[in-house]
Amino acid sequence: MIARGIQAIVGAGFAIVLAGCASVVYKANLPTPAARALTYPVPVYTPEMKVPRPCQVLGTIAIVGHKFTMFGGSSEAEFNKLMREAHKKGADAVKVRSVEKPGFTNPNFTITADLLRYTDRWETAPLTKFQFQAYLESHRGRLDPIEGFWYADLPRPHSIAIMHDETRPGRQFIGFIVDDHDPVWPPGTKKIDIRRGLEPGSYVLTYYLDDFASREIPIILGNQKAFRINLPKDEQDFFITYTKY
Repeated sequence: MIARGIQAIVGAGFAIVLAGCASVVYKANLPTPAARALTYPVPVYTPEMKVPRPCQVLGTIAIVGHKFTMFGGSSEAEFNKLMREAHKKGADAVKVRSVEKPGFTNPNFTITADLLRYTDRWETAPLTKFQFQAYLESHRGRLDPIEGFWYADLPRPHSIAIMHDETRPGRQFIGFIVDDHDPVWPPGTKKIDIRRGLEPGSYVLTYYLDDFASREIPIILGNQKAFRINLPKDEQDFFITYTKY
């Protein structure tokens, strides 16, 4: 999401070179929370994109570059500066408000963005990996075919647990993370809401992407030990296969 957001903003067919230092202007709306590690994934949203979770604006930041030239180079350095500031201010996400490109009358390249903090509490499952294993053993012979541990190696290796859960309207099962090294998705975090489909052995998955945006995906499982979902990226298919273990 970070890369796609940046590409959507700067990939409009122009290139620029920085001939001087950029200035950073920040106006805080709320107290600054603890800084995030630079490796923490902070999604970037262009002005046209919808942020999938309710947020409050921590503050507004402007990155103003000086004396750019229109010949070659890249503006990626200025976006990297924006992202460093977002991590420093403890932002959960960045919503770009405007990008002013340099021209003949104005040599400056300016990015203005809101730094966001989520205001909701994402659902988590009350079970540890070992408690879920005990659930499977105690319900042996009565489990639905989709219940159990599932592993996928894309977009990074991770495991989810799927169990019966009807605590939310329209849902029969919940899938939650049991093993992932992404700090945004610690163990117990909900990854999928699932309901049964109209056909036997079918299900409809509400699958949550890394930035918590959702995709509704039907699957046919039957008695198989694997299912595949398609999450297209940049108009190309991107398949993730979950295998039961």
